[in-house]
Amino acid sequence: MRPLSASGNIPPPDAQEPADLLQLALPVSQKVVLVIDLVESVRLMAADEAGTVARWHDFAQTAQNHTIPAHQGRLVKSLGDGLMVEFENPRDAANAAHTLHAVMQKGNAGQSAERQMHLRAGINATHVYTDHNDIYGAGVNLAARIATLAGPGETVVTAQVRDGLTDGLDATIEDLGECYLKHIDEPVRTYRIGAAGQAPVVVAQREYATPLQPTIAVIPFGARSNQPEHIAIGELIADGVIGQISKFPDLRVISRMSTTLFRNRPGPIDQVGQHLAASYLLNGSYLMSGARLLVNVELADPKTGQVVWVERLEGTLADLLSIDSQICTAISQGVAAAVIAKEVHEATTRPLPTLQSYSLMLGAIALMHRATSKEFGQARQMLNRLGELHRRHAQPFAWLGKWHILQVAQGWSSNTNQDSVEALKYCDRALEIDSNSSLALAVTGQVHGFMRKDLASAETYYHQAIAVNPSEPLAWLWLGMSKGFRHAGDDSMEAIERALKLSPLDPLRYYYHSLAASTAACCGHFDRAIELATSSIRLNRTHVSTYRALAIAQALSGKTTEARATAALLLAYEHGYTVHQFIDRFPARLEAPDHMYALAEGLRIAGVPD
Repeated sequence: MRPLSASGNIPPPDAQEPADLLQLALPVSQKVVLVIDLVESVRLMAADEAGTVARWHDFAQTAQNHTIPAHQGRLVKSLGDGLMVEFENPRDAANAAHTLHAVMQKGNAGQSAERQMHLRAGINATHVYTDHNDIYGAGVNLAARIATLAGPGETVVTAQVRDGLTDGLDATIEDLGECYLKHIDEPVRTYRIGAAGQAPVVVAQREYATPLQPTIAVIPFGARSNQPEHIAIGELIADGVIGQISKFPDLRVISRMSTTLFRNRPGPIDQVGQHLAASYLLNGSYLMSGARLLVNVELADPKTGQVVWVERLEGTLADLLSIDSQICTAISQGVAAAVIAKEVHEATTRPLPTLQSYSLMLGAIALMHRATSKEFGQARQMLNRLGELHRRHAQPFAWLGKWHILQVAQGWSSNTNQDSVEALKYCDRALEIDSNSSLALAVTGQVHGFMRKDLASAETYYHQAIAVNPSEPLAWLWLGMSKGFRHAGDDSMEAIERALKLSPLDPLRYYYHSLAASTAACCGHFDRAIELATSSIRLNRTHVSTYRALAIAQALSGKTTEARATAALLLAYEHGYTVHQFIDRFPARLEAPDHMYALAEGLRIAGVPD
């Protein structure tokens, strides 16, 4: 509604610009704005609405009647599950935020972890437009956006607020660097603040410029006997497990030279985690009994002390000394599965702003390879969030490119040309950030090969990726598949087998086996194609392209009954699929038409309609 003129009438629409009217109608002043809200309020309300409302009401009354006045603040408004307060200076705002956190923490006494309530706060110094009921302005909105960067019990402030505080006197201040916020084009320099003291109250939780993988620290295992000849076994176990975990592209592992100092050294797990900057700690014990080796393993989260995974294994010393030790392989596979499961759970149950970057990365990668369109959509939200947080990191944008590739591959695209444009846009962005990103180069090649049917350009990018990183498994995988489409025979399978060897324990192993099966079928290696496709389906029963490869391999190798059963499953997952669609999508239909029609005949034999 437009303000009244001096005569009490509403001025005509062209009397003045709206901005001028606002300046005339509302006084402008410099304030420090604190926005504070309840973390996971929706979950708390769903679990206990009446109890949550009562506790929040008590907190809001304490804040309004005692805490805010004590720090010379003015409550602007209650937001239902949050408060907006204005102050004259940053010190009062920071002290008020700290006190409000303490009040809420005191109210958590006696509550279970699931029922505890935590606040997050954002503070910005800005000019505001004020009336009797509210304050307005872009700076007010920025304070609310800044609050989304804070985790439970944290306060994040802008540079303007930080300049009004003295580190160690007014607060403990931690620089978060430039952060990207939703609907705000330029990065905002932010800081996390805690109460002043001898050590920082707030532990850094975000690594804005570091690799996007969780870090595993493997502590050398302890002996359960004092026999000197058995002491070195714990080092052997740690070495073997570190070597195996290093093969997982989505995990980082700390050198044993750093972790060996903590062998048999008692101490709080959170302190060990802080010293090693580790997301997870793996340790355990072992016992030699004759020729038998018994190993107990425990994986824990040092921040919470939660035990994430435990296992008890039996083997021999001879196995431990072998390159492909079954004990070390079983431990590393268990660790990878447990870490990924935990991070995916975090990514799907916690709000995006409070997530670790590696939770977002692992969650997005896992969800984009699942069967439902809902999970696939969640993956894109996570990757977009990563792109906001890490605008100078190539990985999120490369994975966004692959997201559009998979959208077409799964048959969920409503406009394949548009998905092709979007995929290439993200790949270009990734390569602008890091021209030597082997992942971005490989995904760019896949856009050209799979989506644009330009296999020559695709293979150029795959070779560039391999030149940058000869151990980039996706580049070898897609290169082999591209050659397979063109019926390149042994060269195709050599690249495929190399990809499988480079990523033997990959959490997305089904994807590698699926594409490898398609390549083997293209090359006439039908038994190998059936073996790989069967393995892929065992790991993921809903990836439709695997059924195409399996049906073709079965049909062209004379297994018609099995091929028809596979085709029935294919049609159940991809309703209305036809041989014509296979031909239309085949990347090498112009280069190798005879090869394409031979494969299409396999689908006809299997019962796929023309």
